[in-house]
Amino acid sequence: MESEIAPVATVTGLYRGTFSGLEPLTKDIPLTLDEVRRNPIFYELELEPDLEDTDLIVDIIYDNVSPMRMQDLFRGTDIPKGVRFWPDWFDIPPYQKMTDMDGRRVYPRAAGIHTVRIRTARRKIVQRGKKRDFGPANHGYISPVFEFAIAADTSEARE
Repeated sequence: MESEIAPVATVTGLYRGTFSGLEPLTKDIPLTLDEVRRNPIFYELELEPDLEDTDLIVDIIYDNVSPMRMQDLFRGTDIPKGVRFWPDWFDIPPYQKMTDMDGRRVYPRAAGIHTVRIRTARRKIVQRGKKRDFGPANHGYISPVFEFAIAADTSEARE
């Protein structure tokens, strides 16, 4: 009988920051170019209660480009102990053009639909500076594909 290995953290959704708090980020309500330039995109991690003392590693896969390594999250300093949900954020890559894993050109801040996947796993102490392990044996997880939209620039007064 195989035992199920629970992921150290799962992603509950993507959110946009507003003056009234965080709102779900979907492709139905696009981000404006000003929001893209000024605000990060938030995501919420649901932390596994049985792995409360475990530190985390997180990677962001934006528009199918190579994973962007996020800062390691340490329990007790970055994430308080006993917390079940934890918000984190990332910025949309500030480049005009990038190349995805298959060599295709990607325009990260262009108007249209964009995708994000977030992967998490347990941080091993011996892992520092080495390849990161997001496999199931390391309580790894990869989120479903989240889609959101960026609106086209509608300003008439360009100089």
